[in-house]
Amino acid sequence: MTIKKLAKPLRIAVLLGDTANLAAHSVSKSPAAKLSSTKLAQTGAKLEQLERLEICAADIAQSTLHEPTSVTALLSHTISAIEQGKLIELKFDDGNQPQSLYLLDGLRAAKLRLHAHAFIAGFAAGSGITSVADEALTIAKRSPAQTVQHQIIIDSLNEAFIALRQGVMALAARTQAPLKGKDDTHHQAGYWFSGQHQARVLCLNLITKSLMTKTLNQADICQSVVLTQGTQLLAPKALVDTSRLFVPISGDNIDNLIAQVLQIDNTLKNGTDYHAEQLKPWFERYDANAPLALVLMAASIDDLKLEAKAMLGALENDAVHHGQPFKTPAGSCFSARPLGDAGLTFVYPGVGTVYANMFNNLHEYFPALYHQLEREGDLSAMLQSPQIYAADVKTAAGMSLSQQAISGVGASYLFTKLLTQAFNIKPKMALGYSMGEAAMWASLDVWQTPHGMITATENSDIFNHAISGELTAVRRAWQLADNEAIVWNSFVVRADSNEIKALLPEFPRAYLAITQGDTIVIAGCEASCKALLAKLGKRGIAANRVTAMHTAPAMLVHGQVQDFYTQALNADAEYSPIRFISAAQTAPVIVDSHSIGRAIADTFCSPLDFSALIQNATEQGARLFVEVGADRQTSTLIDKISHAHASQSTANAATAAIACNAKGADAITSLLKCLAQLISHRVPLSLAPLMQPLSANAAPLSSAVSPEGEPL
Repeated sequence: MTIKKLAKPLRIAVLLGDTANLAAHSVSKSPAAKLSSTKLAQTGAKLEQLERLEICAADIAQSTLHEPTSVTALLSHTISAIEQGKLIELKFDDGNQPQSLYLLDGLRAAKLRLHAHAFIAGFAAGSGITSVADEALTIAKRSPAQTVQHQIIIDSLNEAFIALRQGVMALAARTQAPLKGKDDTHHQAGYWFSGQHQARVLCLNLITKSLMTKTLNQADICQSVVLTQGTQLLAPKALVDTSRLFVPISGDNIDNLIAQVLQIDNTLKNGTDYHAEQLKPWFERYDANAPLALVLMAASIDDLKLEAKAMLGALENDAVHHGQPFKTPAGSCFSARPLGDAGLTFVYPGVGTVYANMFNNLHEYFPALYHQLEREGDLSAMLQSPQIYAADVKTAAGMSLSQQAISGVGASYLFTKLLTQAFNIKPKMALGYSMGEAAMWASLDVWQTPHGMITATENSDIFNHAISGELTAVRRAWQLADNEAIVWNSFVVRADSNEIKALLPEFPRAYLAITQGDTIVIAGCEASCKALLAKLGKRGIAANRVTAMHTAPAMLVHGQVQDFYTQALNADAEYSPIRFISAAQTAPVIVDSHSIGRAIADTFCSPLDFSALIQNATEQGARLFVEVGADRQTSTLIDKISHAHASQSTANAATAAIACNAKGADAITSLLKCLAQLISHRVPLSLAPLMQPLSANAAPLSSAVSPEGEPL
């Protein structure tokens, strides 16, 4: 059976079985009255009047024995009812759990302000999955090139609707992970990226089991349903659950904290069935204005008991009383001398921090943020998703300098919006490691069109040729002929910068590129660098990265770099309360286009003294450094630099460095550890994203958004 093309485009709104959401639009002022009983698609149905909507409930759980026996046949029979304004409820079982899908005319759904999870835009049935899929896409007026196709074998109509629900879930979650077959294997994990202003399109290809035994020209064995994304997102997953327990405790003094930890310890000892929802009272009693606070973190209730015991021991320790911070590997932490937010400084890492599949499940916890970022710019390009989220994890390791630069800035941009918007964390200062300075200006609402830098960087001669790739700037500086090869490398070595500087005149093609605490990065001709290290009597770790940033040849493109980063600013950028610090100068950078471009160029083209940058920031009041981006490139460095700096003078104040992400660790756990430390240092932040799911009632199925309109 193949349906005829409709006179008008097919647009059936599909909502997941969220009866609470639908009730808001369909409950009448008086009790609903049963009007009649009828047949819908020969499956048996009830017809009820609920205000202006009619609900037709079709129980198809056992309908495999009756006609119609296919999704497409059932949809064909419901079209006329849907066009009459009826709301069709399709009931089925998924693992013995009752499920529902609601179908409604797309225009009527829009008038009722019902945000659909997805839309059915076309369907077809016949023999040959390719031809059937092509016909369904033609009806939907969608191109195969912009469509994700998923093939699944089904045994019954019930299984077909399970697959349909999975497809709707995938679109509403913006991830293909919900798509799975009989072997329960998932299709693709991670965020489902799409072009900006382009709707995701899914073509579900359903094949009956008979295909395994019958010829391919057998009729009515293949079905295709084309789904397009709706404007309603799935509700965010809970940040705090039974595998990620998080207990904030505030108090006026340490004795008060001890009493509360003892209370929770006794509760855990006496309780046999403790759930994450039972942590809600601790969030409610938490006082953001209390002078002291601690956080208990654990991966299970049994582990939480151990964390509480460890915390009690720490609270009775004299060293902790005198200000030594306490932190466990699980994330529990406390500081008797919190640093506060007066010196809260966002630190932006440089090139090379991004990694394969970085925070690929973050969107499940912050769907609204990803929705926002997707509307603001090309999120896929911003994170360089084809490389970062490729099936082969080695793809990310082979990224070019420009790709790494774009992705690194994108990661920092994402985490900046996460911290400042979702958790309302407001930095007082900001600085960057190397190209992190560019990420700083792009992320903190200074540049007017930061997304415009993506294409510019992709096509930049600076990143692709001058200081990377063929190294044309190096070739000019060394006055090499076109046929003379350049073998470039950089090495990390534990040494004093003065030791390196003393030897540089003997090795003119080796450069001291970066000074960072007790380690140095030298770069240049690989043979020259190795010879320098040999004379120094040191072993260096090869970075195997081709970039001439922070070396003398880079000065040949200083003007180009300055022009590249001289960008238009937001209207109120000059009034930003944030103090921006550059490695290129001692005083904070004046917030105007020319000063910003010049500071980035100076940092980019000159040797980077990260130690001096951190010392300068500390002298200006920076105390709590929060690394904002992928992995934790700078946090350990800052701790070492600050420790060495503090040991030189008793006048230097205590500092701390915190990362919000770590390669190889669960992204949400890393984020929670960051938030826990900020709480322990009494940084004002919103706990709403943490406590929202902690209620006796289950989290709502849907998270409605109010976009400007659905992408076409």
